[in-house]
Amino acid sequence: MEIFIDEIILRTVTEGDIEEIARMWDCPNEVTIEDAYQALKYMEQTHNKNRPKAICHLCLAVFQKKNPKKIIGWCGLDGEAEPGKTVLFYNIDKEFRNRGYATQCVMELLKYAFEGMEYDVIYGGCSKDNYASYRVMQKVGMRNDAFYENGDPVFCIDKEAYHYEVKKVMEK
Repeated sequence: MEIFIDEIILRTVTEGDIEEIARMWDCPNEVTIEDAYQALKYMEQTHNKNRPKAICHLCLAVFQKKNPKKIIGWCGLDGEAEPGKTVLFYNIDKEFRNRGYATQCVMELLKYAFEGMEYDVIYGGCSKDNYASYRVMQKVGMRNDAFYENGDPVFCIDKEAYHYEVKKVMEK
């Protein structure tokens, strides 16, 4: 899977990306090449399980078009994170933040979920102190309508609200 947007590319990773996977995999300890192969295997297995209205896990690497070999972040949809919910996620490397990349990722993930995978609702969340992520979800039309026990916000958007937001963007 490969999606080209403005200045970035979202795509599934391959064995050719193994060193970049090891460099960018967000773990508390150093990630070895063997760990990166395990991560790649997990992504391949879960991607193969994805079906309309039943995403197991979709993880896409984020690349800049001008440097399509260097992973600058991750984004995707996780159907296993919370029972009965499919949750979007994204993480852009600090060096590449505040350029609109996260917003572009989220818009493409929502498009894929609603138009490609026939979802009715998608969820998202962030730390209550992560104002940038909070703002990204607001910008794409997600509503903060609940909170986790620790006070972190839970966002959601349904297909109707998504189409309304897309229409607004196209009218600009």
